[in-house]
Amino acid sequence: MGAMIFGDPVADHIQFNEKTLWRGSDRVNDLGTYLSFGDLYVTFSDSIAPKQNYMRRLDLSQALATVDYTTDEGPYSQEYFASNPDGVIAVRYTAPAGAHLSAEIRLCNAQGATTVYSLPGNASFSGRLDNGMLYNGAASVVAPNATIETSERGILVENASDLIIFLSCATDFDPTQSSHLSGIDPSARVVQRLQNAIKKGFDRLKADHIADHSSLFNRVEFKLKGAKNDLPTDSLLRSNEAAHRAMIDMLIFQYGRYLTIASSRGADVPSNLQGIWNKDGSSTKSAVWASDIHSNINVQMNYWPVETTNLSECHFPLLNYLRNEALRPGGAWQRNANDLGIDEGWVINTAGNIFGGSSSYKAGKYSVAAAWLCDHLWQHYVYTLDRAFLREQAWPIMKSAVRFWLKRLVRADDGTLECPNEYSPEQGYIQNATSHSQQIVTMLFRNSLAAIDTLSLPDDRALRDSISTALRNLDPGLRVDSDGLLREWKYQANTPNLPADTLYWANDEANVWQCHRHLSHLIGLYPGFLISPDGDTEIFAAAKASLDDRGTTSTGWGRAWRIALRARTRDGEGAYEALRGFAHPTRSLKYDWHGGLYDNMLDAHATSVFQIDGNFGATAAIAEMLLFSGPDGIIALPALPAEWPDGHIRGLKARGNIEVDITWTDGKLTSIETKPLLQ
Repeated sequence: MGAMIFGDPVADHIQFNEKTLWRGSDRVNDLGTYLSFGDLYVTFSDSIAPKQNYMRRLDLSQALATVDYTTDEGPYSQEYFASNPDGVIAVRYTAPAGAHLSAEIRLCNAQGATTVYSLPGNASFSGRLDNGMLYNGAASVVAPNATIETSERGILVENASDLIIFLSCATDFDPTQSSHLSGIDPSARVVQRLQNAIKKGFDRLKADHIADHSSLFNRVEFKLKGAKNDLPTDSLLRSNEAAHRAMIDMLIFQYGRYLTIASSRGADVPSNLQGIWNKDGSSTKSAVWASDIHSNINVQMNYWPVETTNLSECHFPLLNYLRNEALRPGGAWQRNANDLGIDEGWVINTAGNIFGGSSSYKAGKYSVAAAWLCDHLWQHYVYTLDRAFLREQAWPIMKSAVRFWLKRLVRADDGTLECPNEYSPEQGYIQNATSHSQQIVTMLFRNSLAAIDTLSLPDDRALRDSISTALRNLDPGLRVDSDGLLREWKYQANTPNLPADTLYWANDEANVWQCHRHLSHLIGLYPGFLISPDGDTEIFAAAKASLDDRGTTSTGWGRAWRIALRARTRDGEGAYEALRGFAHPTRSLKYDWHGGLYDNMLDAHATSVFQIDGNFGATAAIAEMLLFSGPDGIIALPALPAEWPDGHIRGLKARGNIEVDITWTDGKLTSIETKPLLQ
């Protein structure tokens, strides 16, 4: 579960979500949409007293939101957290000694289900979506020594000194079932969570929540000397003072880790375009882009920081999703492969849902998404060295994808093997051998050879020979054009890069789009390892020139990718410039291509809604500026900018299951400590 906290001391609003509330099915053309679960409204009747010293906070290390203010009666406080161990959202309003709170509490379902209120302070709703999904949401009010009444409208609380609300919600989503639904009403599960929370009490619930969250969050510490956090966040974003910029950079890094911990545990469902924070999906309206699981970079970017920033456990909602859907006998992804005439393997379509279904967007025209997602399986292994995971989970999925591609590749006139009928997200004509697709399949084949060698599986020797032969003949997708740029396509020239705001609604198959956010042909530079300053110098120079050509202006996640790409070129100042572009403040409510951060630091896409992938991508990119960990070793401070002269970062992860602590002074490395972790 997740919630947006508005923190109004007069009429408070908590808008909440649960990761598995989705319309749609496992069919192509039935994407559905991620849905908002509901809203909790707390309206105080004795709210006319003037409020002073208002302060709203989010403590990233404790995952605790608070509101404090004073009146003539004294200090008031509001606390909020979403507990992973106990499955509830907890809210507490506290009045000063001798004062009291009176409020009306209403629980509303965004899908239109009717809320029923009952004593001693309960509210609940239940419903069924048109795809058969059952859902339930409920709240319980605890207010010792207060008067509590209920009506059809809500729960009335009078004269409470301490007002606590526990909220929980659930669906019957179950990825182990063929229908992805258990058919079991989740109401009993929700009621049990609330009863347990009441019995446990707010203070113990809070302590367990903080311990659970901080056990992950506190693994990494990032400090820049001189950073100041002495302004409200919206003002901090707008300050040009170096100390404030340093603070924002630290917050960007840790905010992405906080959002990862909050949105990628529990259900075997990866974080979507908005994580678990979405207000738009309702019974009559889809979320923007359905807040879908978008597989031409967005869901991948959501998981770029998990291994490097020491949150490997948070990778599993994606990795388990791949296992459940790729290996589901006769499931949607295997049917997608069959639709392309291949009787083995699996294909995930670009715009997907939690059931394995999708829209028809680029269906059959972007089959390499599955191969790209296999890279996450391999990266989890090389960062953790978990051989059991590699053998039992990762390799069967990778092997299935390999078998698909061994049959899918076609022989070109020049004798090379090509990926047929692909495109370069999100522009260009559909054609064979896009640079993007060729690099991805190269990565899949190389990783698969390494997996076979690591596991020493005799049954896969013949497969290893087939992969090796295919890899020798595979077009690598790396060639330089007459302008010194890396070619995005084999059979057409690179398209012109129009300035931002030139052409808002270009067709991405019409061969051009302005200020293009995707840098698909640079995937081998980041997140891959095919292009490197230590490798082919001509290809590296062309990749760097292409990065320059594509420009710095982009949507939020496009800017985040540019930071990481600059870091891989070991260009600290270029990475820092891209970071400043990513961090520019915006309150734009129009469609534009400039990205930025909203006042709550969520990443702006091209519309008035946020898109969370940029937050995750920026965290991964900052880690990349401070530590490169590749197949051949590590580099400390590969892209350290002059604007970070003194600092340290502790607890980053390197390949080989190694924690790395780095300290620097005057822009120079002063210490590095590597700590191999136990298997």
